[in-house]
Amino acid sequence: MKTKSVKPNYESWPRKKVRTTELFLDPENIRLQIEVKSSQAALINDLFLNENAMQILESMAINGFFPDEVPVVIKEGKKYTVIDGNRRVAALKVLARPAIVPTKEINVKKLIKGAGRFPKSIAVILAPDRESVRHFLASKHTQNTRRPWRPLRQAYFYKAELKRGKTVQELRTEYPGVDIDKFLKLINFHKIAKSITYDNEQTAKKVHNERSFPASTMERLYEDKNVRNFLGFEFTKDGDVKIRIAKLEFEKGFKRIIQDVVDKVVDSRALNNEKNRSEYLSTLPKSCIPKQSKGARIISSKDFEEKIPPNIKRRKKLAPKDIVFTLKAPGVRRMLIELQSIDFHKFPNAAHDLLRSFLECALKAYFLQRGVTITPPRRGKFVSLDDVLKEFKKEMDKIRKRELSQVTQRIISNNTMTSYSAQFLNATNHNPSVFAVDKDVEMAWDSMESLFRYILNPK
Repeated sequence: MKTKSVKPNYESWPRKKVRTTELFLDPENIRLQIEVKSSQAALINDLFLNENAMQILESMAINGFFPDEVPVVIKEGKKYTVIDGNRRVAALKVLARPAIVPTKEINVKKLIKGAGRFPKSIAVILAPDRESVRHFLASKHTQNTRRPWRPLRQAYFYKAELKRGKTVQELRTEYPGVDIDKFLKLINFHKIAKSITYDNEQTAKKVHNERSFPASTMERLYEDKNVRNFLGFEFTKDGDVKIRIAKLEFEKGFKRIIQDVVDKVVDSRALNNEKNRSEYLSTLPKSCIPKQSKGARIISSKDFEEKIPPNIKRRKKLAPKDIVFTLKAPGVRRMLIELQSIDFHKFPNAAHDLLRSFLECALKAYFLQRGVTITPPRRGKFVSLDDVLKEFKKEMDKIRKRELSQVTQRIISNNTMTSYSAQFLNATNHNPSVFAVDKDVEMAWDSMESLFRYILNPK
């Protein structure tokens, strides 16, 4: 007989600010392999020796303490014991007193120089007791709920920064722990790949698909000196492609390699080492081998223009014109008209921010028109986007509209900063460091369109 699991009510766990000196590492931390009765210094040293707490410390020294990484603690007597976030707290303690970890002291002192001040108090979440936090630890550490960005998506994050007007040097300064040059190479290489006319539409689609383009395989190839010599190019100090042979000669070899990679004629396993890569180059037909003797002026990625595959029409407007609007809400109608007019490729942040406001206002107008009053969870507070989403989800469950219930649930609960999630919508609205690109906006609208079609035309 199946027993129903009981989910902890995390919303009831209060958040409070605590001095780091009041925080104590958990001697029962599953990461540790030392005696439970060990001293706090011993626990910290073990985390640095065996669990790479130094990596977190380096990140803190460069980027600061991330505000979303809030430790979970319990109160034991007068102490706050850290149940989740022990490495972060250990790193903070060592930043405040490097001598705690003698083997790292010199390196930590070097990192601290010029790094500014580190917080003496941090926000923590106070769980009721050790037993109640077990479900949280199991869910977080035994299930992989965070999906890391793919390499090309990571690169396009910095491409968006460049499009916003930042220089390469500004990126290097602002993100000192990031290998900016590596991403610049990938951006420029992919740009050239998108400029080529391929033998069939399927290959072109694969090249243009930023989610599945085999960036790691390409990196393995262009980092090989033999491959660069074969194609007649080098990288500049700013990661651009410097081609020293005639453009047509470069393109015939480049096109064949890209086709073989995206069509999986070869993959990273087959190109694992220098010998494998040289053998692959030797198999290419003569018609695809660039003639190095045909030199020309040196060109770069700027001399290539990205093409759109013939069957992929670039959509400029977000909301289609055939949406039926019967809400008695002139403000929401005006927002819809703007969403049907704005070019989200040129103004992705304006479009994404408007989309967030449109979602909240449209849901409020929907409930108002149907005579449903939504009470904010706390007296004196306003009804938020989260409140109306939860109310709508409840309604869809009640009338068994499973599709819309699932769409709404994804918006509410996706916590991986996906473009359609309430988390990302709120972040672009409130966080000055978070922004959207056109792909984010397009995906957000497409993910929510069925919901909009329903609430804008209530029966």
